[in-house]
Amino acid sequence: MNQIYKSLATATITLAAAVALTACNDNRDCSFDGDAHTLTCPEKTYATVDMGGKVWMAENLVVYVPDSSVCYGNDHYTWNAANNGLCPNGWALPSQDDYKNAFGTASTAELRSANGFKMVLGGFRYYDGNFADKGMSASFWTKDGFDDSRAFLVRVADSAVSYEHFNKSIAASVRCVKE
Repeated sequence: MNQIYKSLATATITLAAAVALTACNDNRDCSFDGDAHTLTCPEKTYATVDMGGKVWMAENLVVYVPDSSVCYGNDHYTWNAANNGLCPNGWALPSQDDYKNAFGTASTAELRSANGFKMVLGGFRYYDGNFADKGMSASFWTKDGFDDSRAFLVRVADSAVSYEHFNKSIAASVRCVKE
């Protein structure tokens, strides 16, 4: 009887480990199709767009990350989550320069409609849990830190595109660029 319990326990542990490791590996392994302008990931298929000499996700990343992704469909993340393997394999969190090259001199109206970037005015979430600017601005993390507690966001509002530093514990949208 004791041998049966050992075998059952071993099988259960092996199965749990296989599921956990497979889920982790599959989670960020995505398939890019340049001809179709798509990036197919386990959570969804994202449209892509060529901007500023790079291939961009044309939609906000939507991956559930416990204690890091919040509201509006789990598409807002802390800076630490955004910088720690959130983008699919072969993709990276963009820098401020990546955004500047991609956005160029386009107006905010052009960025919101004409170029395929599919900008969602999702605002951001403060570290205290309150949301700000939904419907008024889009906020995207860059990979660029400012100091120990702040990092740069790209904010697109009706009037301008700005590059501002915010506390790393707020939650903002994430786009990824192909490496």
